[in-house]
Amino acid sequence: MKAYLPRWILWIIIPMLVLIWGFITYSAFATVSGRQELGVIGWLALSFVFILIAAMMRLMASRRLPAYVIEIEDGDDSSKS
Repeated sequence: MKAYLPRWILWIIIPMLVLIWGFITYSAFATVSGRQELGVIGWLALSFVFILIAAMMRLMASRRLPAYVIEIEDGDDSSKS
């Protein structure tokens, strides 16, 4: 059995990820301490991770990729012994 994420993930989680990414982008480039601590390489790495997370969430919520695969075993386990 395949289980998928609910469709509201597209409308709630994805915009939240975009807001968090926007805040990280702002703090990485608009503040001096952000430029020193994160830098361009760190920002690119975080952006890549956020893009991967958003893509996986989108695929799972649009029912193209299952979030979970549940295997149901037979009820008779005594024959395996």
